[in-house]
Amino acid sequence: MPEAFDHGPRLTDAEYDRAIVALHSGLPPKPSRDLDRQIRRRALDLAIDHRLGRHFPHDRREALWAIQQRVDRRRGRLLFKYLLRRFLARGLARDAQGLARGLVAEYATVLTPAELEAYFGAEEVRHPALPVDLDVLRKG
Repeated sequence: MPEAFDHGPRLTDAEYDRAIVALHSGLPPKPSRDLDRQIRRRALDLAIDHRLGRHFPHDRREALWAIQQRVDRRRGRLLFKYLLRRFLARGLARDAQGLARGLVAEYATVLTPAELEAYFGAEEVRHPALPVDLDVLRKG
């Protein structure tokens, strides 16, 4: 079992849910790139506060944010493939699973094993995956 960590109190499930709803309430239908980036950053901070603790170190938050930005750029390429899903269904599923594996692997460069399990869950750390149904992708 990974060793324990203590980054202070964590947001409860209810506190986290309320904060996420408040974060996304009142947003314009199409937020600017800068606003979208700010929202994604705040959502990451809330997830960290909820899963790891409110006193998680600032420098490590910044490292996770840098990883998240890199992964988000890859997500854009995945969206393009989704638009071509009838032709690329198997490749899309493989890429989606690779994105999940890559995210966990990159977060593992910043988080300890115990923190990684607290953030993603033990099963997701062992078998990172996104729920992808090839039949749905093919039918579009």
